[in-house]
Amino acid sequence: MTFPALRTWIGGVAEESPDADGTWLHDPNTGEALQPSASSSLDQVDRAVSAAQEAHADARWRGLPPEDRAAALDALAAWLDDRAEAVARLDALNSGVPIAVTRLFGGANGATLRDAGRRAVAVGDVRALPADQGGVHLHRVPWGPTALILPWNAPSAMAVKKTAFALAAGATVVLKPSSFSPWSAQLLLEGVREAGIPDGVVNLVQGSGGVGRALVADERIAAISMTGSTPTGRAIAATAAPRFARLQLELGSNNAAVVLPDADLAQAARALADGVLKLSGQWCEAPRRVLVDRGRRAELAHLLIAEFARRTLGSSLDDTTEVGPVAFAARRTELEEQRDRLATAGAELLRVSRVPETGWYFAPTVAVLDGPGLADEVFGPMLLVGGYDDEEEAVRIANTGQVGLAGYVFGADEERAAALGARLVAGEVKINGTSVLDMSQESAQSFFGASGLGGHGDDDVLDFFVGKQVVGRDRPGLPL
Repeated sequence: MTFPALRTWIGGVAEESPDADGTWLHDPNTGEALQPSASSSLDQVDRAVSAAQEAHADARWRGLPPEDRAAALDALAAWLDDRAEAVARLDALNSGVPIAVTRLFGGANGATLRDAGRRAVAVGDVRALPADQGGVHLHRVPWGPTALILPWNAPSAMAVKKTAFALAAGATVVLKPSSFSPWSAQLLLEGVREAGIPDGVVNLVQGSGGVGRALVADERIAAISMTGSTPTGRAIAATAAPRFARLQLELGSNNAAVVLPDADLAQAARALADGVLKLSGQWCEAPRRVLVDRGRRAELAHLLIAEFARRTLGSSLDDTTEVGPVAFAARRTELEEQRDRLATAGAELLRVSRVPETGWYFAPTVAVLDGPGLADEVFGPMLLVGGYDDEEEAVRIANTGQVGLAGYVFGADEERAAALGARLVAGEVKINGTSVLDMSQESAQSFFGASGLGGHGDDDVLDFFVGKQVVGRDRPGLPL
């Protein structure tokens, strides 16, 4: 299999990424080294921001009608549609997520671009506001050059969604993919060129923390959209605060699930296993902690580990795999360290025994321990099961620690379950299910607590990239 060269894209031109730190990209299924890492230089970061700034200043993109921007996004969508299988294979290697899932992501990237364009056309860049004197208009104005900081767990989906909505809104961007999953972004930039999007509108830099720090610290970056870890999000917020750069940060959360006394335990176990094992356990809204009536705690734990054992664990490139490896060696090491800390705290550990010997596999684990669990986010195929005595205790524990993204409630009485769900500190609470996708086409989800700033929901994402400006004739005869 051929892997994309790790280029830096500035002003529509692909350049060598000259810096290296001696690390390699590996096949997570085997541990085999595939390609040496490459990093943009700090000079390239500076020039990438300059290119985005120039493209913003001369309005070569934001000055186009939304319909023209949407047409270019449609062309990019068609280009990516033709390469959906290649994207799926690269994502499966970069993330450890089974190819059956990355094919869904790869196949949906074109639709994401088309939808973003349609939404921008529907909203428009300028609309008249009701005013007795007439001549008052609301303008949607891109803030300026925007940094898109991408995670490693869903490489193409996140690169495409952030880029699609930024471009639909008229913003110019600099992408910085994770150094663990850089390949999909390379293909995206090739598609940007082929789709005829003007040079300088989309730029790409490569590398790890130092490149990201230089990018978000640049005074010309007016907005930053980042999905990733809480420590990285805090660092970005601290860097951006003095200049009041706009921020959209989707960070970590130890999402709680509450199983009510009237719930069907077998059904809840199936749904919870589905939720925690999706993307090989590597998605930010996965259930991480389950709270159940203390008398049923052991029963649910054993139902869960039985569900884990039924799933096919294997290579992310195998069509039949349901749970692949985690993305890289350090990810597995951190999960092992977290599992050890839970054991030291007194947790009973139930583990799947059939795990491949090579590669970055982590045995799916149920840890049985009362209380809120670890303070740091558990990001992998491990689920904590604890007990509660009444609903008040369940809500209190569920809202303790690093929370805010998602929550789950299981119960036969769905009205009662929804009432409890509304008490959880979470931007999205699902009743009797753990799907990845939104529950409604009009879903909107804020990031509560320490889970970030801003939110997602397609209209919210589109709005993030612009400010609102009112221009018009002042009202005559006002008393003040």
